[in-house]
Amino acid sequence: MASRADDYRRAVAWLERLWLELAEQRVYRSDLLGVLRNALRLGLSLFNAGIAVGKPVALFDNTPLRTLLQEEIDFEGIGSNIRSGCLDAVCVTAMNYSLGISMSFFQGGPGHAGWQRWRRQGLGCPLTIHHLMASTAIPTLFPPEQIGPHYFGDGALRQMNPISPVLHLGARRVLVVPPNGHRRNYDKPVRRIQSPALGQILGHLLNSAFIDSLETDIEMLERINGLVDHLPEPERESLSPRLEPIDLLVLSPSVDIDTIAETHAQELPRSVRGFLRITGSTRYNGGVNVSSYLLFTRNYIEQLIA
Repeated sequence: MASRADDYRRAVAWLERLWLELAEQRVYRSDLLGVLRNALRLGLSLFNAGIAVGKPVALFDNTPLRTLLQEEIDFEGIGSNIRSGCLDAVCVTAMNYSLGISMSFFQGGPGHAGWQRWRRQGLGCPLTIHHLMASTAIPTLFPPEQIGPHYFGDGALRQMNPISPVLHLGARRVLVVPPNGHRRNYDKPVRRIQSPALGQILGHLLNSAFIDSLETDIEMLERINGLVDHLPEPERESLSPRLEPIDLLVLSPSVDIDTIAETHAQELPRSVRGFLRITGSTRYNGGVNVSSYLLFTRNYIEQLIA
């Protein structure tokens, strides 16, 4: 979207077309031999202090995604749109495995400065394919991406305040689209009580990284907005920097993505279904939410967009 910000309608149409044309083979390799080879490398790394020999370890090879993004995204267009005033700034976040911090790489005009907070940092630089691949490198599923001397993983890791980067970049109106329904229902029926399977544990770990911190940050921002609204104007003026409420709009899906993924899990490639079955990532075990991170079938995507 940032690379095509000079024509918003065209950018939205392009993004919809790109998503509808997605398929597993355009995101990751799912051939049985490749998955088995990667699983073996993952297992062997356990006997080498968890370090892989050669390429970084991961269950799936996401080289097809790299090729797709390089073909579809004009990274030079980001800089052009910033210089022309069509775009103020764009930010991509990844987790630095070496330093254990959340790094927000941003590209913007000269008025934007970097920031340093506890366990998070903002760094201005021209965005490249490496930043995008790092921000999508889900641990264990996809390999970490090297940027400079460091390896990076998915930006949801260690991102305790996911709304913070856009506020640092000057946003005062924020649109948040969480992957699952805001204020989730914790009274849903439990299928069965037993020791959790590996897939169920992995699903909860992924959800804790991708969803929980966002919901917590939304609640915190709403609470701060409420406090600011009750502050008398003279007290607001006396604070440095001056406190202003943030206009926050949360667009939650009417149906949780996990629920939609359940109905399309059988559309996954056979090798992926085998992995999910072995690890207990099934409806019966309550671990089906892992499949939502690997589903890219047209039927599934059409239902998401609808």
